[in-house]
Amino acid sequence: MRKILLFVFVAFVAFCGRSNAQTYKFGHINTADLINVMPERDSAMKKLEAYQKDMSEVYEEMVVEYNKKMDEFNNKQTTWSETVKTEKQKALLEVQRRLQEQQQAFEPGYQEEYRKLLTPIQEKVRATITKVAKAQGLIYVFDVAGGGVIYFNEVQSIDILPLVKKEMGINK
Repeated sequence: MRKILLFVFVAFVAFCGRSNAQTYKFGHINTADLINVMPERDSAMKKLEAYQKDMSEVYEEMVVEYNKKMDEFNNKQTTWSETVKTEKQKALLEVQRRLQEQQQAFEPGYQEEYRKLLTPIQEKVRATITKVAKAQGLIYVFDVAGGGVIYFNEVQSIDILPLVKKEMGINK
């Protein structure tokens, strides 16, 4: 659907350009291909892998701790008093709770780390595309990887929001 809308938009702008006897220059780029060849990406991916490895090690250590406590509990519970058995069960439940918390925190933590590492790369890409687009006299640059507009020349492009709002009877 996005690609169809993008095609209709490009065709509309191209048609309007011909009717006004002006030529408009469009550009496109696959930002995913660009990011994949950037040295900064390799560095970010290494840091992300290290983060993932560290989190996995912490989780594995907790699993080992849980398994040891579980084995001890299973092997010795018949020799313990009810008080000791209850305390050992509480300790097992506590380790199990920490395991679940660690597991639940991993994905959001990973996503946050990913954003933190890739946002500067994406900002650099956007700034560079804008610089190149201005130098080439482009009006729009489309990202073929994501289907969106990365850059547009505000001077040569018409913001039709006020016209659409007027047509719809919206005065805000």
